[in-house]
Amino acid sequence: MDERRAVSNSLGPIADSYDELQSIPELLAVARSTQGIAPGSAWQAVRALFQGIEIALVALEQVTAVLRRSCTEDDPPGVARATEWLDAFGRTWVDLAWRMRDVADDLQSGGDGHRIDVSISPNWKRLHEAEAGLNELLLPLVERIDLDPQLRERLTLDLLNYLMLQRIGLEYAVVEGAPAPYGEFLRPDAIRAVVLERRLEHDSETVFLQFRTAHQIPEILIEAVNDHLEVAVGRLQAKDCMASLPILRRADRLLDAVVVAAGLLADNLRCSEYHEIRENLGLTSGSHSVGLHYHLMRDLYPQLRETVAGMHDAHDPGTGLVRSQVRSIGLHLDRWRLAHLNLPRNNLGGAGTGTRSLTGARDALLVVGRMRDRQQDAATEGAAPIGFRATDWDTGALALGPLERRLLARVAERTQERFRDVQERRGYFAAGSAFQPPAERIVRPEGSTRT
Repeated sequence: MDERRAVSNSLGPIADSYDELQSIPELLAVARSTQGIAPGSAWQAVRALFQGIEIALVALEQVTAVLRRSCTEDDPPGVARATEWLDAFGRTWVDLAWRMRDVADDLQSGGDGHRIDVSISPNWKRLHEAEAGLNELLLPLVERIDLDPQLRERLTLDLLNYLMLQRIGLEYAVVEGAPAPYGEFLRPDAIRAVVLERRLEHDSETVFLQFRTAHQIPEILIEAVNDHLEVAVGRLQAKDCMASLPILRRADRLLDAVVVAAGLLADNLRCSEYHEIRENLGLTSGSHSVGLHYHLMRDLYPQLRETVAGMHDAHDPGTGLVRSQVRSIGLHLDRWRLAHLNLPRNNLGGAGTGTRSLTGARDALLVVGRMRDRQQDAATEGAAPIGFRATDWDTGALALGPLERRLLARVAERTQERFRDVQERRGYFAAGSAFQPPAERIVRPEGSTRT
């Protein structure tokens, strides 16, 4: 790994592509490194969920360092903000662990397998060490007489919630019978190195790490989802419906975790925090995610949908179950698209305001909204017409619509004023993105094209 990336220039763009920004090639190389794990298997699903937990543990350790600094600098609002991020990643940890326990029902292992328990993770141990001594810092702060009562209540609730999340995460994140020991199965130190590969010089004062890890967790899950769907399509094309069902069910559970992970930023990232790191992100776009936008949404899911549409054996009890599972996968994809729309909406401004994306799209929210609408229309072809679209930005159906439009207009004004180089495509941002769509993940039937 290039050590020069460990501390990057905080005064300008630090990546020229989405893959570089989020260290996706390095992350997926770690995800694939355990030998003997079959694509589309239950152990692959468990490994992906556990590696997502490892990413969350590294993020928690780093946020804990910010919390400690805020305590020592007597900065109660900073403590409160750090604790909010602890809660966010704690919820992610628990959600991934719960789903791991769910998909573990499909495991087949011998009696001599290994115990995978998050309490032996070196990243959990680092988090535990980072939290040592915080009792002596936090308790006096929360009990301070001059502390604003509302802030005290908020801090107390968030700290208690986070500690309960730790308890649940430690109980849930355990599985027996793994084909390799913890370090070999999950490679937690390699995960940590990837998470910390790209930093800003002022990283401890920004949300850059949270931004990266919130993208890395779904990417590692999507890698497993795509393998599951490819295997399931093969089973369905071989007319083996029943064999495809547990594979589709696991893919569905993993996708639900991806939807929840989208809330890490959509629910917690403040516009001012995003603006602090925006120009560091370079000519990048989440729509350049090869695994999510191309292999999953444009290749594998459409192929799965077309394969199921061609199934006509009414006497096969698996046919109806497969159709139901595929429908659930499609709904999860649309849930993710709508959750992800909140990022450009809340941080760039409303549709029609002309706020450019980093890669140069003339109206970022309109572009993302239209992308979702096209994919939704393709997935629901022949179904009843949609009565209301969440992406109808000018609808009169919402009583608070005028307030929404005014708030989003203010966000757009702030964004355009702060990022003139992005808006006017000057300097570094005058160049177009070099991103090229990847080759298709699987071969399509003749005449079929990407969505």
